[in-house]
Amino acid sequence: MEKYTEVDTFAGLKYFIKRDYFRINGSRKLKSILTTALIEPGFKYCLWLRITRYLWLKHSIFFIISRFILKHFAYKYEFDISYRAKIGPGLAIGHHGYIVVASNAVIGNNCFLRPGVIIGKKDNVSPHSPVIGDSVIFGAGSKAVGNIKIGNHVSIGANAVVLHDVPDNCIAVGVPAVNKPVRKKDE
Repeated sequence: MEKYTEVDTFAGLKYFIKRDYFRINGSRKLKSILTTALIEPGFKYCLWLRITRYLWLKHSIFFIISRFILKHFAYKYEFDISYRAKIGPGLAIGHHGYIVVASNAVIGNNCFLRPGVIIGKKDNVSPHSPVIGDSVIFGAGSKAVGNIKIGNHVSIGANAVVLHDVPDNCIAVGVPAVNKPVRKKDE
């Protein structure tokens, strides 16, 4: 069970940032932390995404400045991940490249996004976005759209288009995506 489920407190914000950092890097050295914060585009964006969401939830006046910085990195690295999306700790972004996450999407803990990933609504009329479980890996160019649920420990293949629910412990591949259960090693 997670220690914090939202960045609504300063301790929660620190926890989420630490989990994002260790998901990307894993090192505890100060030099590594500074290098990652200054050079790694995915972590830099996640850092400002967490700060912006924290300030938004707190109704802080500094939210405007944080949102401006987040938009700067969004244009620079081609990420469009909404600060309104509920994203669990341990988010990792593999490389910079076009990534979109809708404002009402829900993403679980320890998810990995590669370039070209789109998580959003099916059309402009529908208010629903995907609900994604824990430890989900999105391949490059994959899409998850509409009112769907993706389970825990799921891998979504490169360029797959997920339009239907995906159960736990599956691999989703193809256009539209087809679920294939993952076999355990002892079977």
